[in-house]
Amino acid sequence: MVTDNLTEPTILHHETFERVKTLSTPLTASNATSLTSVDKTISDEDRSTITAATTPTPTKDIFSSKIRHYGQWFKDDMGRTLLIRGVNVCGSSKLPTRPYPGSTHLYDDTFWDHTNVSFVNRPFPLNEARSHFARLKSWGFTMIRLLVPWEALEAKRGCYDEEYIDYLRQLLIIMAEYDIQCFIDPHQDTWSRFCGGSGAPGWTFEIAGLDIKSFKETGAAYVHNTNAIPGDPLPMVWPTNYTKLACCTMFTLFWAGDVFAPKHKFEGQSIQQLLQSSFINAFQHLAQRLQDLDNVIGFEVMNEPAPGYIGLSTLKEFDPIVNLIFGDAPTPLQCFALGDGIPQKVGVYIKSWPFPTKKSHSRVINASKTSAWLGDQTCIWKQHGVWGIRNDKPVLLATDYFSKHPETGNKVDFYQDFYVPFVNTYAKAIQAVKPSLYCFVEPLANEKSPVFTEKDHHHNMIFAPHWYDLNCVFYKKFDGKITHDVQALQNGGNVISATYFGQKGVKRNYTKQIMNIKQSGLDNMGKTPTLFGEVGIPMDINDRYAFKTGDYSQQIRFLDAVIYSLEVNLVNFTLWNYDVNNDHEYGDHWNGENFSIYSSKHKTTPTLENLTNLDPVEDIDLDEGGRVLDAALRPYASKIAGIPETSRFDMHQLQYTLIFRPFDDQYIQETQQLGFDTSNILASQTEIYIPNYHYQDIELDIQVSHGQYEHIPEKQLLYHRFNRDDIEKDQIITIQLKPRTTNKNQAKCIIM
Repeated sequence: MVTDNLTEPTILHHETFERVKTLSTPLTASNATSLTSVDKTISDEDRSTITAATTPTPTKDIFSSKIRHYGQWFKDDMGRTLLIRGVNVCGSSKLPTRPYPGSTHLYDDTFWDHTNVSFVNRPFPLNEARSHFARLKSWGFTMIRLLVPWEALEAKRGCYDEEYIDYLRQLLIIMAEYDIQCFIDPHQDTWSRFCGGSGAPGWTFEIAGLDIKSFKETGAAYVHNTNAIPGDPLPMVWPTNYTKLACCTMFTLFWAGDVFAPKHKFEGQSIQQLLQSSFINAFQHLAQRLQDLDNVIGFEVMNEPAPGYIGLSTLKEFDPIVNLIFGDAPTPLQCFALGDGIPQKVGVYIKSWPFPTKKSHSRVINASKTSAWLGDQTCIWKQHGVWGIRNDKPVLLATDYFSKHPETGNKVDFYQDFYVPFVNTYAKAIQAVKPSLYCFVEPLANEKSPVFTEKDHHHNMIFAPHWYDLNCVFYKKFDGKITHDVQALQNGGNVISATYFGQKGVKRNYTKQIMNIKQSGLDNMGKTPTLFGEVGIPMDINDRYAFKTGDYSQQIRFLDAVIYSLEVNLVNFTLWNYDVNNDHEYGDHWNGENFSIYSSKHKTTPTLENLTNLDPVEDIDLDEGGRVLDAALRPYASKIAGIPETSRFDMHQLQYTLIFRPFDDQYIQETQQLGFDTSNILASQTEIYIPNYHYQDIELDIQVSHGQYEHIPEKQLLYHRFNRDDIEKDQIITIQLKPRTTNKNQAKCIIM
C-alpha cells in the first residue's frame, strides 16, 4: 500500500479495542469511543503482528492497493483519499558516475566525453539502497520523484543504456519492498549539463550545429565545471543560462524548430521532430522496460520546461522581472553576435536590493572571435533573418521574430501552440505502453498551469508544479521577519502589498502563493490532483551560519512555513531533495545547491548491505544524517475515509488536527460505479502517520469526535474507524493529537 509502514493495512476488530486502555476524552461525548494503545496492555499475539517503524525489514506483500484518482483527489482501491508525501531522489542524479567524476566543482578532460558516460549508481549503489529506503519509509515518505536525465538513457543517439536501465529496475524492485512508489522525472535544468544544467545528451548540440567546447569563450553558457574561478559570483549563476545562446537556442529548436528555424535540418530531418521524437522514444522505451513494476505510477513530461526565445516581444533585452539577470548579462542580440565570433562589451550584474541585481561594470567577451557554431556554420538565427550585420555592427532585423509566426504573422503562445501539443503526444506514447500510468504535467517554475481544452489529452493527467521562495533561494537569506510574494511581483504587484512580516506573515504569504498555483490547475486542467513536484529550502542560508554553529533554527522555521502552507492547501508534494552525496562544502554537488534533508557525510553508521539481517535492529538510528527533521517529519493523514477539510500540524505545540467529511451515499455510489471497493471494511479506516521522532517519549492526548481509534507507536500509525450508520448527513469528523504534558523535547534536530 502506498502510505503505511505495514505489511498490510491493520483491520481493527471491536474486541481489540476492549483490551486497550482509555487515555483520552472525546471532543464530543456522543457517538465517540476514544482509545489508545499502551505497550503493556497489548497482548503477545497483537505484538507479534507489529513491525517497528525503525525496523528496516521490508514488507512481504507489496501493493495490495494501487494509486488511482477521482476528481482532485488521489485514491486507493477502497476509495479512501490519499495525501501523498515524498521526496526527490536526488540532486546529484543530474550527473554521471563515469568517466567524468560527477560534481560540478570538478573538471578534467573526461567532462567532454559525452558519449561514454554512465549514470549507474545514481542515486546510490544497490548495496546501499535498503538503508535509504528504510530511512525514507520511517520518515513517512511514500513517494519518490526519481530523477532520470535524458542523457542517462541515450548518451549515444539511438542507443539506450540498458545497463543503467537494469540498475533502475533493481533499484525499483528494492524500493517496492518498502512500500514506496515513484514516478519518473525526465530531469533537466537549462537544457543540459554542457550548458550549465542537466538533462539532454551532448549529441543534441551537435545536430543543432553548436560546439560545446566554445561556450565559455563565447558566453553561450555559464558552466560551473569550466567557468568558475576564484572571485566569480557565488553559485546561483546557473539559472542565467535561460537567457544565454545555447540554452535558448536548444529549447527554441526543441519546441518550435519547424516554425522558427525551418531551414535547419539534420541529415534531411526536421530538427524539432528529431529532438522531440528522440526524447519521447527514450522515455517510452524506459516505460516499456519498467511496465511490470507496479510501484512506478507514472512519468513526468519534463522538469521545469523553458520556452527559449519563444514569445519574447522584443530581442533588445531580457525582462528582469521574468528572468534572472546576474553575472555576465548579454542581451539577445549580443548573444547572437558573440556566438558568431563578434566580440561584445556586456554588462556584469551583482546582487542588490530592492531589485535582485544591478549593473556593476562591463567587460569584453570573446576577444578571441571564437565561434559557438561547428565547422563553417554561422548562427541559425542569422540564417533565418533575425539579425544581421550593418556597417560592420550586429543589428536586429526582426526584433519581434519569436513573438509571432513568421509566415502567418499570428501571435504565438508557448503553452498553447507548442508545450501542450507536445504533452499530448508524450502522454499518449507513455500510456500506449501502460494506460494506467500517470502523466505529470508542470508549467515553468512557480507559474500557473497551462490551459488544457476539451481537445487535449486528459486521461490520467496530474498537475505537478514547483514552488520555491525565489527571493530567499537567490539571496540565501531567511530570518522569518520579512518575506516577499515574488509571484505577485512577477505579475505586476507592488512591493508594499507583496511584503509580509513575521513568521505568521511567512505562512500567509506562502499559503496564498501555493493556493493560487493549485487553483490554476483546477481552473486550467480540470479536476485533477495537484502534486507539487519540488518544494524545499537551501540549507546554506544566512552565510552558512548553521554549519558554523550547529544552530538550524532558521532552517527549521523556514521549512516549517513551506510545508505548513502545503498542508493547509491539502496538496500532495515531494520535497527537494534527499541526496546521499551532500556535504557542507559542495552541498548537493550540483552548481552549489544545498537542499538535501540528509547528509551522508555526517552519518557515522557504516553502510550495510542487507538490513534485514541486522541483530539487534535497535542499533540502527535511521534519523542519523537527517537535517531539519523537526520540520520535515510531521504527522499527517495518509489515507482518509472521507474528504479532508483540514490537515494541519503546529510544530511548536506538536499538535496535529485532521477534519474530514465522510463520503455521502451519492459519492459512495459514484465511486462504486468506477470500481472502488467501498464495501471493504478498510474503506472506513483512516490512517495517520505519527512520527516517533517527535512523540517517542511523549504521552499523547488523542481526541476524536466520532468513532474509535488505536495508536500503535511501533508502526508510527494511528488507525481511526467509524460506523457509517452513526454519522449524520453533512457530519464532519475531527481527530486531534497533542502532548498530554507540556514537558516536551523539541530540540531533536540532528546537528551537523
